[in-house]
Amino acid sequence: MRNKMNRIMISAIVIILGMSSIGFGQKEFIDVNGKKIEIFIAGLENKHKDKPVIVFENGMASKYGNWETVISEVSKTSTIFSYNRPRIGESENDSIPPTTKHIVENLRKMLLEKDLKPPYLLVSHSFGGAYIRSFASYYPDEIAGLIFVDPIDFTKKKGDGDLPYLEIGLTQHQIDSMFAKPYENFKEKLFAEMPNFYVEEVKISIQLTQDEFKECDSTPLPDVPVHFIMAGGYPTTPDDRGETIFDKKKLFRIDQNLKMKRWIALLEPLKYGKFFYCSNSGHYIMKDDPETVISSIKLALIDYDRIQKEKAIKE
Repeated sequence: MRNKMNRIMISAIVIILGMSSIGFGQKEFIDVNGKKIEIFIAGLENKHKDKPVIVFENGMASKYGNWETVISEVSKTSTIFSYNRPRIGESENDSIPPTTKHIVENLRKMLLEKDLKPPYLLVSHSFGGAYIRSFASYYPDEIAGLIFVDPIDFTKKKGDGDLPYLEIGLTQHQIDSMFAKPYENFKEKLFAEMPNFYVEEVKISIQLTQDEFKECDSTPLPDVPVHFIMAGGYPTTPDDRGETIFDKKKLFRIDQNLKMKRWIALLEPLKYGKFFYCSNSGHYIMKDDPETVISSIKLALIDYDRIQKEKAIKE
């Protein structure tokens, strides 16, 4: 809960800056439950049975243009599918809250309608991590791999948000008094001033956090290639200008280390889990360091092939 304001501010800045559009591949629209959804497909010439389709899930209230450099390279050898969720970009408003179940079912409908059958290598950024983690819970047998690019921390449980502040030396009373009322005021102002497509996803993020992301991890991770890519660059956001009773950069590092431990703990049981730390990259790693994301995808595909060969030998 304590880092929610930072995440919200980062997302707001992204909306103001806007997104680039992809200048290759095929942009089109698909009907989902009577509403027009904007999609982008590339690399159809690489489509083969049992070869994973690479599916991109965007961050909060953001567009698929953020993946442009990554898609440009990866689509040379694989089929890719990306899209904008309802309300975002040119996708129409379906007037349904963007819960993980709703978004996962929408995505799966679109993939099957375009004859893009599983397995899927799902690649997500930020808030999109909650959606692909949920996809893996609902349809584990359709997953070839999962790549989380600086994801929302779906491993966080109640009380974990306080840990960085406690470690930096604040008391529980200081934490509670510092955040409770200011956060509620900030949230009310945000909901009143920000566009609907942004507010609706913020609401789902808050709900998921309060429910300890139970919608996301109802089943264990499938034993497929799973990668976490973490941004190490300290973010500069408008709320960093004010004075505080603690060192914000130190707090950021503590919080990163705690998340890192939780994410690595998720990977430990897996045969092909990998963790990447980008020390000089901001939250938008696919823009700041696209080569790492591209390499991650290629490694995941190699490991997926290994898994298939191992299965064939056993059979």
